[in-house]
Amino acid sequence: MTQFQRGYSAPEEEISQLMGEALELYRSGHLDRARRKGEQAIALCRELAAAEPDDPRHRRVLASLLYNHAVVLNGMERWAAALAAVQESGRLYEELAGLDPATYEPLHADALTRTGSTYIGLGRTAEAVACQRRAVTMYLSLPPDVGAERGVARAMSLLASSLEADDQPDEAMAAADDALRRYADLDARDQLPLDAAAFYAMSARTLARLRARRGEYEAAAGASAVAVAVYRLLLEQVSPEWGEQLAAAVGERAAHLSAAGRADEGLVQARDVLRLVRTLDERKPDTYLAAFRRLAAVVAALEA
Repeated sequence: MTQFQRGYSAPEEEISQLMGEALELYRSGHLDRARRKGEQAIALCRELAAAEPDDPRHRRVLASLLYNHAVVLNGMERWAAALAAVQESGRLYEELAGLDPATYEPLHADALTRTGSTYIGLGRTAEAVACQRRAVTMYLSLPPDVGAERGVARAMSLLASSLEADDQPDEAMAAADDALRRYADLDARDQLPLDAAAFYAMSARTLARLRARRGEYEAAAGASAVAVAVYRLLLEQVSPEWGEQLAAAVGERAAHLSAAGRADEGLVQARDVLRLVRTLDERKPDTYLAAFRRLAAVVAALEA
């Protein structure tokens, strides 16, 4: 195996290529093809790891491959297979953290958050809560920096969602409120990248639902306003696919405003967002058509 002593070997180059192809296929929505590419890369990496068990590079790459593979499998709703992949990823990162805590503890925490989300897909809410709690604790133990701040905000957001699913509304509300404050602080400091903003919106929607469940409709409307603003930004600057979430958030906020005796405000906002999406679709015909239709349905329901 002397070829591994200098630079990258042919198998390592092939793994790298397969990883890149799987990622591109996932991003373009070709999930089954991404799954197959991922499986090829994992199998090849296992061979390298078996051939050189003392080389931590192979375990690091395998852990990353398994994590990404779980993301694809979750997207396909193949929850059991995704759980097996992400649990193995977490075990590998935990082992590697014993060698290099600064590098691998954040990755181990990331794997725990993904494990918790996968448990939700399986309906195993108590286990999801336990994973997200552990992830929050781990992120909080990391040296303070922007990466750790984003990590704990994400894990807290997912913890809130898991607690809500596990019918623990009081604890879920506390976690959602904590996550929302953390995201608002990151946003105020211009340290919240767009690819993390979806969790900001998710925290806001969770908190809004829980406030509404208590009959606190003004507070619910305030939280759902954050979700609408974030999804609107994601629709404009990231992808028209965020139209579905934007329409849902607009409808939810309108319901909260109506319950608070401010129904007209919800309709005004819904019409405003619909005009925005119409303008976007006129600039790029048919690109925003799905988002326009969803929002038009929301407006029609509010006008009825």
